[in-house]
Amino acid sequence: MNGPDAPHRGQLEALKALFGLQEKDLEIDRLQQEAESLPEELLSVKSQVEALERELEDLLERQAELRKEYNRHSLDIEDLTAKEKQAEAEQRQAQSAREQTQYENRIQQIKDRIRELLELSTPIMEAMENLEAEIARLEAELAQLRPRLEELLEANRVRVEALQAEIRARLEERAALAHGIPAPVLKEYEAIRRARKGMGIVRMARQGQVFRCEGCNVVLPTHVAQKVIQGQLTRCPSCGRLLWKGEA
Repeated sequence: MNGPDAPHRGQLEALKALFGLQEKDLEIDRLQQEAESLPEELLSVKSQVEALERELEDLLERQAELRKEYNRHSLDIEDLTAKEKQAEAEQRQAQSAREQTQYENRIQQIKDRIRELLELSTPIMEAMENLEAEIARLEAELAQLRPRLEELLEANRVRVEALQAEIRARLEERAALAHGIPAPVLKEYEAIRRARKGMGIVRMARQGQVFRCEGCNVVLPTHVAQKVIQGQLTRCPSCGRLLWKGEA
C-alpha cells in the first residue's frame, strides 16, 4: 500500500543507487587515470632516450656544418693548387725579369693563401674527429637503451590493454546500475560530477546537533537537512552537490 511517503522512499532509493553508481564512476576514473599514466621506469628511460636523441641530432648537425666548411676549404685549396701549377708553367715561359718577378709574386700569394686555408682546416678536422668520437659514444648509449625502451613500451601496452578490459567491464556494471535510476536524477548527477571533480553526490554527516556536507564540510541549514532526511532531491547550498542521508 502506497502512502504519502512513498515518493520520498523512491527518492531515497534513487539517491542510494546514485551513491553506488558514483563509487563505480570513481573506480572507473581511477582505472582510466592509471591507464593514462606511465610507469616511472618507462618515463625515465624514455626521457633518457629522447635527451640522447636530441643531443645526437645537434652533434650531427654540427658535424654536417663542419664537413661542409672543410670541403669548401678543400675545394679552394684544390683550385689554388691548380692555379699555382699554371702560374709556374707560365713563369717558365716568361721572356723578361719583370715577368719573372710578377709570376713569383703571384705564386707566393697563392702559396700564402693555401697555407692560410690549411691552417684553418686543421682545427676543423680536429673538431670533426672529436665529434665523431662523441657521436659514436651517444650511438652506443642509444643502442643499449632503445631495446629496454621497447621492452617497457610493450609491457605498458599489455598493462593498458588489461586496464581497458577492466574499464569496459566496470562500464557494463555501471550501465546496469544507471538503468534503475530516474533519467532526470542521473542527468543532474552527471552534470554536477563534471563540474565538481568527479563528485556529484555526497553524504550528509551528523555531528552532534548539526549536519555537514561531506563534500565541502559546510554546516547545512536545518531546513536543508530535513529535506535530505526525508529523501527529497536536495543540493548542498555551498558546493552544489546532491546530498544523501546515508545508511540508517
